[in-house]
Amino acid sequence: MLVAPTELGYLVASMSVWPTRRTFALSLLAAGVGAACRGKKSDPTPTERLQVGGETVQIDAGRPLGPLDRLSGVHGSPAPIVDGEPELVAGFRDAGIERARFPQDCLPNTLTLAGVFPDERADPDAPASYRFEGIDRHVRAARAAGARILWQSSYDVGSSDRWVGLNLGGRAPEDLERWSRVVTRCLQHFNNGWAGGFEGAVKDVEFVNEPDGLGGFSGPHRQRLLPAFLRFLETIERYNQAHPGTQVRAVGPGIPLSYAEWPEWEPRFETAMREITASGRRLPVFSFHTYGDDVSPRANADLARAIRAQLDKAGLKDSELWNTEWLAGDFLRKHLQLDVARAASASDEEQRRYASAMAAYAIACKLRWQGVVSGSYYYRANRRAFPPDQGPPLPELAGHGRFFSKEGKPGALALGERLLKQLVETTPELCGATWQDDGLLTVAGATTKSRKQTSVILSNLGTQARPLTLELRGVTVGATASARAMRLDERVELAFAALDAPSVKRDTARVALTVAPLSSVWVLIEG
Repeated sequence: MLVAPTELGYLVASMSVWPTRRTFALSLLAAGVGAACRGKKSDPTPTERLQVGGETVQIDAGRPLGPLDRLSGVHGSPAPIVDGEPELVAGFRDAGIERARFPQDCLPNTLTLAGVFPDERADPDAPASYRFEGIDRHVRAARAAGARILWQSSYDVGSSDRWVGLNLGGRAPEDLERWSRVVTRCLQHFNNGWAGGFEGAVKDVEFVNEPDGLGGFSGPHRQRLLPAFLRFLETIERYNQAHPGTQVRAVGPGIPLSYAEWPEWEPRFETAMREITASGRRLPVFSFHTYGDDVSPRANADLARAIRAQLDKAGLKDSELWNTEWLAGDFLRKHLQLDVARAASASDEEQRRYASAMAAYAIACKLRWQGVVSGSYYYRANRRAFPPDQGPPLPELAGHGRFFSKEGKPGALALGERLLKQLVETTPELCGATWQDDGLLTVAGATTKSRKQTSVILSNLGTQARPLTLELRGVTVGATASARAMRLDERVELAFAALDAPSVKRDTARVALTVAPLSSVWVLIEG
């Protein structure tokens, strides 16, 4: 398969690392999606079919669904982890990246709790026991970029990190009292100026990364997981009580799975949710990760809906649902069947095609999560660290497959963020969309209150071009209406180009276009 370096951590080393990411049994938790949803397709509303542009996509501007959420977020801060990489503050700002999650997949015992509090015998209340310099650099960079920080409380204290294959893992917290005190002091440093720290820098804090795998709660330690997660929730509640002016949301547990694994995990998930509810602890945000056998955009949306249904069933209707780690690699590896052995010799065109497909995948997932998932963090924006004796298992792909190049220039994923930012600024209201859903084409509509501007955003993950007729109903445009398209394809650039003028009849406008394979396009109708 042809895989971008920033996606390698969990994909290329699947034989050695996969079990640690997929055996998550929060004996405590599991996650996924209702089997009854599997394979469902949209049921298009009957409509007049035009022959001009092949299949018809309907947009109902008169059916508002609430604000369109860009779900903008990445793993990694704008500060580099790898020597020689650029600082990305300007790139984050230009792309409009709203959230940053870190420090997973840094070098061991540097930015995690194991590095911040390196001596587990030290006094948790003494500033001299902490080494904040490294993590502070990433906090400052994220704040300079205007990104909301999701800080991970990974893993245990006391220089206890380790490599698990190519991925950074750690020890499950052995002394929950000490671990809780250290987490509290870190939050006071980030938010309340303790030990020369910041004011209000961290608004969200996540439990240890993938606890029943990389987080160390596997095998004989699995029974310790639920008590540890409840202690984490209690720690954040007590911090908030002690600092009423600085409220922090607890996020967790970060379950790695795909829709295919849901039938196995659903019973344990249901049991765990009952136990959390019975404990009286608040769970502000439930987090999951999408890795596994079925991570298509449609399956990811089905997974999210099923988790949402189980949270509601458990009485956790106020808990938000976030995907705090996801990427395109698994889906594209299976869907495109690109050979990893060809990575070094792949042509520039092939690399651009792969980058375009990653951006199309990211846009498709975000569109399908609307109204269900309220936070997402794509893996990842900056380059990650690798074990020193192994290094990145694939050569660089000329920067096309990365969020940003080595020079800090935006790649397709960053341009996808920028496209969605411009779209939401222009047409902020999500509206109804109907199309024949084969799982490869994803569509969303957006409009303004006046409906004088209406957008259609489309992602085509198919390997064939899709000729379409867009039928926009409920729009307020005249006979001189215009149509423009901004395409994100293998050219990896953003610019509007005029389309043929739409045909307008009363409150309905029609325009034909073809969506290239493995690409995204934003169509704007106005006038």
